[in-house]
Formats: sequence, structure tokens, C-alpha cells
Amino acid sequence: MSENKDIEPFQDDTSNIIVKTLTNLAEGLTGVATSSKSELILSVSHTFQRMRGGMFLSTFLEEWNRYREKGKVKDDYQFSEQHQVCLQELLEFLDKDSPDEVRFEVLQKIFLVAASEEVSDRSSFLPQQLMKIARDLSGGEIVLLSTVWKIVQEGAFEANQHYGATKWLAEVTEASGLEHQELIEIYEQELMDKKLLTPRLHGDRSGVRVTPYFRLSSLGYKFCEYIQAYEE
Repeated sequence: MSENKDIEPFQDDTSNIIVKTLTNLAEGLTGVATSSKSELILSVSHTFQRMRGGMFLSTFLEEWNRYREKGKVKDDYQFSEQHQVCLQELLEFLDKDSPDEVRFEVLQKIFLVAASEEVSDRSSFLPQQLMKIARDLSGGEIVLLSTVWKIVQEGAFEANQHYGATKWLAEVTEASGLEHQELIEIYEQELMDKKLLTPRLHGDRSGVRVTPYFRLSSLGYKFCEYIQAYEE
């Protein structure tokens, strides 16, 4: 059987993997600087994306090392299947997606909570699935989820009071700071499609069910709860 080169690097220490990735990134950027003018024009966007990815990866390396130094991660965890899959998700996000700070912070938190094994253990498939969900979210969708989570945690809604969609949208718009209700409606629809918010009710979609989690689905609640377990 031929050697699988995609799997082999993950047998290394995680910190070493990240350092090697950063080194390769720097070498790649140096290569771009010596490219022809036509190649440079084509690569500007990709280069900027990789530079941002490199900055996020450096931030993650610092946080990973800090977690390990504090004894939050068992030495053998980094060789578990769960860790390898989650690390691959994070690296692919930085390399293949258009990384932004909001999504990066969520992915990093999920990764580190999983690594601590305080909320779930290494045999759980949940962290991998939450990483995939986080990669698929936009920054605006994360803002909406975070806003609803905060309202739930603060108990800032009347569970027994009748809520129509209009009232729910108005309260979330004000709490989110996004100002425009139309933005909330866009993100609301995306989160309903992804099963993180419960659907609208009635034929005209004018109703919502706010209990028990102000429209967070059980999956949406778990997603937010898992992230909340992250410790500075």
C-alpha cells in the first residue's frame, strides 16, 4: 500500500505542524514577490487571503501553546482522531476559505474546548460537527446567534408572552446592534435553513415559538453553549 502523505504530517506535534505551515506560507509569499507582473496581478487576492490566514494561525499557535502550558490539554490528545480532524478543519478554513476574525474566533474556541476534554471527550463526534457548522456560517449569522444566546442567558424575554415574528425581529435587531431589520431577516433565514433557529409558524410565517431558547434550536443552543465553555 502506498504511503498516505496527507495523514503523515499529523503524527507530528501540533505546534510543530503549525510552525511548518507558517514557514511554508512565508516561503510562498516570498515566491509571489519574485513573480512576473501578470502572475502578481492574478495572485494579489489570494496572497492577501493567505497573509490574513497566517496572522490568524500565529494567533492560534500562541493560544494553543498557552492552553498546553496551563495543563488544559493532555499530552496524548493531539494524536487522537478527533484532534486531527478538527485541526484539518481549522487549517482548511485558513487556507481555502476567506477567513475573518469572527469565524476564526469561533473555530478556535470550539477547537480548544474540545482539546480540554471538559465538555466532551475525544471519542465524541460533536466537536468535528460543530467545526463544520462554524465554517459554514457567515459573520452576520454568528452575530445573530450570539445575540439570541445572550438574550437567553440574561433571561431578557418573557417566556409566557405572545411573540410574533415582528416583535422577535425588533428585539433582536436592537440587541444585535446591526440596526437594519432586513439584515436580521437575511441571517434568520440562513440559520433556519441550517437548523440552528426554529422555523416561523403559521401559513403567513407571522408566528414564532420563543420557548425555551428564544428560537435557538437544540442544536443552536448546544453550539452556543459549547463555545461559551471556552476559558480565557
